[in-house]
Amino acid sequence: KAFANNKKLKKVTISKNITSIGKNAFAGCKKLKKITIKSTKLKSKSIGKNAFKGTAKNLVINVPKKQYKTYKKFLKKKGNKKIKIK
Repeated sequence: KAFANNKKLKKVTISKNITSIGKNAFAGCKKLKKITIKSTKLKSKSIGKNAFKGTAKNLVINVPKKQYKTYKKFLKKKGNKKIKIK
C-alpha cells in the first residue's frame, strides 16, 4: 500500500533493482497515468493483488523490451485491465 489512494501521484519510475510491487501498491491513484518499469526481475507472483486497481483508465506502463511479452501477460491481471503496456 505504498502509494495507495495518493491523489497527486501522476507518474512513477520503478528502478532496475526492484524485485516486487506490493498488494494494492498504487490502488486508488486515480491520476496515475504513467509507470516506467526498468526492472527485469519482476514475476507475476512478485506483484501483489490489485497493485494497479483504481488507477487512471488510460494508464500506460513502459517496460523493458526484453520483458514486453512476459510483463504484458501478467500486468493486466493486477487490477486494471485497460492499461496499455509499451
